[in-house]
Amino acid sequence: MNHDRLLELIGRKLSGEASQEELAELEQMLISDPSLGERYKMLQQFWEHHDHINQQVIEEGLRKALNRLELPGSAPVLEMEAVDRKPKRIRFVWGAAAAVFVVSLGAWMFWTRQTRNDTVDTSSGSLVEKQNSKGVKSTIELSDGSKIWLNADSKIQYPTAFTGNTREVHLNGEAFFDVAKNPSKPFIIHLANGTVRVLGTSFNVRAYDNEKVVETSVTTGKVAFIPKYEKKKKKQDTVYLTSNNKVRYLFTEEEVITEPTVSIEDKAWTEGKLIFKDMSFESIAVELERNFGKKVVFVSDAPRRFRLTGSFQNNSLHEIMYYLSKTKDFTYKITNTEVLIGDVDTRLPD
Repeated sequence: MNHDRLLELIGRKLSGEASQEELAELEQMLISDPSLGERYKMLQQFWEHHDHINQQVIEEGLRKALNRLELPGSAPVLEMEAVDRKPKRIRFVWGAAAAVFVVSLGAWMFWTRQTRNDTVDTSSGSLVEKQNSKGVKSTIELSDGSKIWLNADSKIQYPTAFTGNTREVHLNGEAFFDVAKNPSKPFIIHLANGTVRVLGTSFNVRAYDNEKVVETSVTTGKVAFIPKYEKKKKKQDTVYLTSNNKVRYLFTEEEVITEPTVSIEDKAWTEGKLIFKDMSFESIAVELERNFGKKVVFVSDAPRRFRLTGSFQNNSLHEIMYYLSKTKDFTYKITNTEVLIGDVDTRLPD
């Protein structure tokens, strides 16, 4: 795939200058490689919040982009805009070349951040810690060939090489695992409120410290989930799961629930999909906040209780909110840092 062409198409789309043929070409690129969808969403967010970039860097980058792309009529136009009585500031009206440069800068920052790991020294040796902020997802390949898709707002710790008789990692958040088979070395995932133990299989684990439930669902193979009980008198359980089954552990009540599931939907987030099935708007807001990195604020309480259903793939936050607003009566406003939501009679802050 031509990387320069991909950035050019993304830049033209974000600047609003892409033709229907170019939009179709970009869509085909994203379909052919699902991992590009996550990168596209990050670059889109970077584009929407690029105001902090140093102006001299932008101007120099624009000159280089124009010379490189030779796009006619794409030179930036400078406007002077007064904001109240504060000093005037320069605002760019962006063309395709500007978008390509900003997107390229965003791509460099994004891929640099994605590949950066922090090493943490522990009593048992050296562990690598990978932590994704809100709006960031990543993939990790372990030394044994196992692969991990780490969701936004999640953290995992793992050794640089597995030694001994087990393969052990520590997770806070959500991840999908495709574990390499090794019957002599079980793969163990330590959670704050339980443990997952497998030999070789693929499955999803959701275990955020700030949520009251731990979920594990199996795509292939067999998984053992061992809940952590705080009540000393309670007998330890081991729940065995097979394909298209899920366990939900409500650890505040110490209640274990097993149920059938559609495992492909549980791992849909690894392909840039968001699936909401009769979910409260308040729960959906948590997912949107994690995926797009903007704080969701309910200005009025009524919308919190709305039940909504929808399926989205590689859509922007603006697109998702627009379509959700067509199914229920609420108003919303997206700012640089927040998503404000109110009922239809609420006047949102300017």
